[in-house]
Amino acid sequence: MASLTEFDVQRRMCGGRVLLRVRLSCDEIAWVTEPCPLFVLAPRLAYLPFFFHEVFEHFKAFVPPLIGQSYELWFDYAGVPLRWHYPIGVLVDVLVGTEVPTPLDLTVHFRGGPAKEVLPFSGIGDLKNAVMSAIRQAVFLQHGSATPWSKLPMQQQQRLWDAIKTADLEGCCAIRRSLLCESLSRCKGLPVRVHLGGAAAKHTVLLHPAPAFQSDDAGGALVSVGGFLSSVLPPLVDERAGHFSVVEGVEVIAHGIHIPLETPLYWIALHASYLDQFVHLVVRLPSANPTPLSPTCDAGGGLGT
Repeated sequence: MASLTEFDVQRRMCGGRVLLRVRLSCDEIAWVTEPCPLFVLAPRLAYLPFFFHEVFEHFKAFVPPLIGQSYELWFDYAGVPLRWHYPIGVLVDVLVGTEVPTPLDLTVHFRGGPAKEVLPFSGIGDLKNAVMSAIRQAVFLQHGSATPWSKLPMQQQQRLWDAIKTADLEGCCAIRRSLLCESLSRCKGLPVRVHLGGAAAKHTVLLHPAPAFQSDDAGGALVSVGGFLSSVLPPLVDERAGHFSVVEGVEVIAHGIHIPLETPLYWIALHASYLDQFVHLVVRLPSANPTPLSPTCDAGGGLGT
């Protein structure tokens, strides 16, 4: 499958950045004046915890000291807590869509983390465990076994993590090639997460079987993004004579780009996967729509979804 990847296309798809303007929560300022915001030009591939230290150093003089306790950093956008174990680009697609303001305003908090919305975070090791677990799961979905990941030398696994820490797409891809199936016909499934979101929709994550072909015959027709979504979210996708369309107001996004529904799903998997090896396909709902879930979907926001 590596031979099917066009790296220049992948770099253009995944190389985006978002200018963040981080402000300290007004109810946590222990100073007579509000501190200046921190501006961060963040790769979409990166994760929020990689910026925790920089944010802490910028605002630590303005927050009240905690005696015998550690600070608990977390972010929100417009009052919505942000899940640190998903890439920044996914969070932006879910909460903002394709029209991203410059800069994008985030609020940082040093205490009172929302345990029901955000997983506990005790250090960068938590992020490493989450990301590496996702990679292992992605390998399993492709091969029907996690053996290729288990056989990857620890030195290579560390190189992969080092590349993830710096959002080094090329470095990640060099190691990813050894984890891909030899050919598309041998691929058991594609690692795809569907994120439902929007102005009035709760962020919901679905993991659904994502085959490359419409039937078990590897020489058959390829599954398109529209065909995949019609099986995951039937109420949102219309099909007429083999052509798919979404209902009015629904957007299908990856990396800040509207994805044509006729795009083969395997092409998206090769060119638009994040560094956890998953495609994070965002379906934004209009404010009037409830959040529909297919009964065959595994829904949730934990590490395993």
